[in-house]
Amino acid sequence: MTRRFSLTLLSVLATLMLLAGCGDTSTAIPTTIASTATAVPIATIVPSSTPIPTPTTIPPTATPTFTPTPLPSPTPAYRFGEEVATLQGHSGGLWQAVLSPDGKTLASASADKTIKLWDFASHKELLTLKGHTAEVRAVAFSPDGKLLASGSVDKTIKLWQLPGGEELATLKGHTDEVAAVSFSPDGKTLASGSKDTTLRLWEIPSGNALATLNGHTNWLESAVFSPNGKLIATGSLDYTVRLWDVATRKSVAVLRGHTNWVLPVTFSPDSKLVASGSKDANVLVWEADTGKLRYTLKGHTEEVRSVAFSPSGKVLASGSEDQFTRLWDVTSGSPLASFKNGSSAAWVTFNADGNLLVAALGNGLIKIRYVGVS
Repeated sequence: MTRRFSLTLLSVLATLMLLAGCGDTSTAIPTTIASTATAVPIATIVPSSTPIPTPTTIPPTATPTFTPTPLPSPTPAYRFGEEVATLQGHSGGLWQAVLSPDGKTLASASADKTIKLWDFASHKELLTLKGHTAEVRAVAFSPDGKLLASGSVDKTIKLWQLPGGEELATLKGHTDEVAAVSFSPDGKTLASGSKDTTLRLWEIPSGNALATLNGHTNWLESAVFSPNGKLIATGSLDYTVRLWDVATRKSVAVLRGHTNWVLPVTFSPDSKLVASGSKDANVLVWEADTGKLRYTLKGHTEEVRSVAFSPSGKVLASGSEDQFTRLWDVTSGSPLASFKNGSSAAWVTFNADGNLLVAALGNGLIKIRYVGVS
């Protein structure tokens, strides 16, 4: 009888303690910032949330334990497609805007003959680099972020020391405007593409000419190293994309599919795919090892000026003279979203985590949007 009474008393006490501990539970309410985006979503992205666990009943004889209720996942500061910032400072239209390897600095190339460096976090202008005597068509950071290369309509390439912006060298050899520059992944070689129809290789940091590669029959609009350093892709007004073997300096593939000038080309992060844009308003995605055409992406109504893969390689962005930036699913080739910029999108690029998309525009502005695609 005494043992039964003790067990009953313990049960009552445990129940009272449980009720007392659960009487003051609160859950934080996330704040949502209203969107001002001009995005035109094609696919809806639904954020996921973690459900709050249901409390487990504690046996009467157990010592009560309390597990804090998990807070909801933080809400992003911006909604999908929302404009984060607009950078203004150039007096001419933009050709390119690229991010440094550490993601801290943005470099923009303009028809106003200058390059500007911007602090990407604060969106403040840091430096204006002057030296070219005509439009600056292209810029590229070295892998260590210590050098910046620029190509110009004045037929020269300049090397600049960072972070100070001192001009180190002027590389001469092209006989017409330089439309593209790209560093090799090891930083020892610079590739340049020109209106003179050639692809040239330069030794870094000496600036000595290494080779001149011929094959295209019209001027080059783009030249880029693959992330693994084995290939260079070039796009030309002869309607083709060429792949070049870096070790042998030979053209190893000619990709035919566009029906007009090929303008931008880029590799996927794993070097397995090549994307190209054209005056025919299409984006083509190719397999780098076989040269096989995987997808033709249709949606733009005017020439495609730029293409860029997200860091994960799962999303492709394209910018066009039709003033739209478009996002595409790389696995399926399906359209994901489009954003109207108010001017031609001369260049697009993702930041390192894929949350932000940068668009350099023909009106001289740089727009940064939240996309959160990784």
